[in-house]
Amino acid sequence: MSYPQRYGPWALVVGAAVGLGAEFCRQLAERGLDLIMVALEKDELDTLATEVAQRYGVRTQAITGDITDADVLESVARLVDDVELGMIVYNAGLSVCGRWLDTPLERHLEVVDINVIAMMTVLHRFTPPMIERGHGAVVLLSSMSGLIGTPMYGSYAGTKALTLNLAETLWDEWRSQGVDVVAVIPGPTDTPGYRADAPRQIRRSPKVMPVGPVVAAGLAALGKQPSVIPGRANRFSGLLLSRWLPRKKAVGIMGETMREIYSGK
Repeated sequence: MSYPQRYGPWALVVGAAVGLGAEFCRQLAERGLDLIMVALEKDELDTLATEVAQRYGVRTQAITGDITDADVLESVARLVDDVELGMIVYNAGLSVCGRWLDTPLERHLEVVDINVIAMMTVLHRFTPPMIERGHGAVVLLSSMSGLIGTPMYGSYAGTKALTLNLAETLWDEWRSQGVDVVAVIPGPTDTPGYRADAPRQIRRSPKVMPVGPVVAAGLAALGKQPSVIPGRANRFSGLLLSRWLPRKKAVGIMGETMREIYSGK
């Protein structure tokens, strides 16, 4: 079955303009889904909307703004109410790098707001029609940081752990009702956010994955498993840190690694 037949004709992608979000838009458009695209970056979003519409012959609706803003959420709701929404991809996210107490509390709360509160709001508001129709899909973006405590990225890691556990919970609760859910757990990925945070030597590492294979792995896992770690090296690292090593040892390794990489923060 095609994606429109299997899930429905429209997909909502939050955090759509660049990086993984933009790649999700391209790969979903290639599969024939029309797109409601939400992001902060107006120029990039408008350009992408035009690009995928012309290249793949799909319909696009672009909304510029912060999904945590009530007015932006209402704008999305008005569009969603007029279409059959078949898929939600929640890619919006915020990370803060540095020792936890060195970062103002307000900044930590912003991470929780965009990574958790807004994600839950979107899901709770827009998934009930999928459940009622008996078909649909949800893709949530977690992180390797969500597998284990990650010094220098404490709040981000915590929110991504919640994302992973929520996705796996909903995978079980909704699969009997025809709605597929998957958590995508990327490792280092070549996105604008990663390039901004990571030191030059890390950005150039061969272990940094391009966005295409990460998105393809996430979509391939829909309907098959509750979560997926794209990339063989990432899967090995994930197993090593989260299952094979004692927790104390694994967190210690993460701390040493992160302090070495981000010693200036």
